[in-house]
Amino acid sequence: MPERYIAGIQQSYTQSGGVRPFGISTLVAGFDEHSNTPQLYQTDPAGTFSAWKANATGRNSKAVREYLEKNYEELEGDEAVKLALRALLEVVESGSKNIEVAIMSTSGLRIMEDQEVDNLVSQVEAEKEGSS
Repeated sequence: MPERYIAGIQQSYTQSGGVRPFGISTLVAGFDEHSNTPQLYQTDPAGTFSAWKANATGRNSKAVREYLEKNYEELEGDEAVKLALRALLEVVESGSKNIEVAIMSTSGLRIMEDQEVDNLVSQVEAEKEGSS
């Protein structure tokens, strides 16, 4: 379990005298090797870790997390990406200049091209205008 290993390293640096502790939270995503189900964990500087269905870290992460708590549902493909984009658009300006999207699948990690992100952002914004 990589999340346990990362959290252990963070925790050991926190307790060692004279060693500067980690000052970051880490999101670790992947797939369970036995069930092939997606997994998401967050580690914190103290060395604790927790499992999540969806999460955010960094500046304005509280607003993103609150959006996800209210609107989360099990989705796949573009619909899952659009949920993440709707959450991010709560705190950032739209467009690929400000948003990068990585998709984790059983075949690996794929970074979406700027045009793909812009197209999905346009769809999300059109849906938002249509529902207003």
